Amino acid sequence: MSNKNLKTVDLVPKAADFLGDVVKGLSAAPKSLSPKYCYDEVGSGFFDEICRAPEYYLTRVETAILDQLGTVNLPSNQPIAVVELGGATSDKFRRLMPHIANVKMYMPVDISRDVLFGDAAKLAADHPNLEVAAVCADYQQLAKFPWQEHLKGKTPLLFFPGSTIGNLSEEDTTALMRICKAIIGDSGFMLLGCDLMKPVDVIVPAYSDAGGANARFNLNVLRRINLELGGDFKSENFRHDVQFNHEKKQIDIHLVSKVAQDVHLAGHTFHFKEGEGIYAESSRKFDRADIEKLTAAHGLKPVTWWTDPKEYYALVLLKAAP
Repeated sequence: MSNKNLKTVDLVPKAADFLGDVVKGLSAAPKSLSPKYCYDEVGSGFFDEICRAPEYYLTRVETAILDQLGTVNLPSNQPIAVVELGGATSDKFRRLMPHIANVKMYMPVDISRDVLFGDAAKLAADHPNLEVAAVCADYQQLAKFPWQEHLKGKTPLLFFPGSTIGNLSEEDTTALMRICKAIIGDSGFMLLGCDLMKPVDVIVPAYSDAGGANARFNLNVLRRINLELGGDFKSENFRHDVQFNHEKKQIDIHLVSKVAQDVHLAGHTFHFKEGEGIYAESSRKFDRADIEKLTAAHGLKPVTWWTDPKEYYALVLLKAAP
């Protein structure tokens, strides 16, 4: 049975070139592998373990803040349309919705088509008075998407939780923030999740937990390369490595070769020196001044801050600034 309040938009994002990206990354100096390739059914299970690890504060703290927001004041005479970037599932939106008056539309945007559309159908069935419009797209496709056509007559609230902003390069951050500003226009709002600076002995264990969930997740990319691309990585010859870069205020994650070795893949031979790393990901941490500077550069101004008692994490309500 179809839901009259459900619409799906499939922009058919280009499938990832797993082999091409791996060969390119391992041929570079320094070597790198995208963390997105850690995710398959096994890797997603490892990430769930990370979120449950006692050292990994981010999920628990953000959830607690969402649950205790109180009323989010969005001065507008129009109904509110919440656009969530990375909203494959509506778990966080469901927590947010009770705190915002007059939400009439929800637009989750994600690249995971089956999960996105399946969850959107459940949300539409649970909330028949809510217009649900799920958009399957990658970030590159969002710049040309007709946002104003879809959001006409509504005030947009762009919801970008999870501190994903901290995982992006400077170039990608700039490109994404331009898209965010295009979505909210001159009168909309943005609710941004940011992981704040805190003692390094709290930050580092979140990415290198004693139970090894982070390590299993990071090493999963090597298992996938072997299984799906015919590589001959020996996972036991690599270790998960986490360092904090004080100058850039960010976590840097690598897979480090324990020994000098050669790895073969699709006719290529990749040599590793002992101690040589494969760059996986960085996660930047923010001070309030960093967030104010970043958002001001894109025409946004902080209106309200919500943090946990230890100020580990923040949800920031931003308004389009004239």
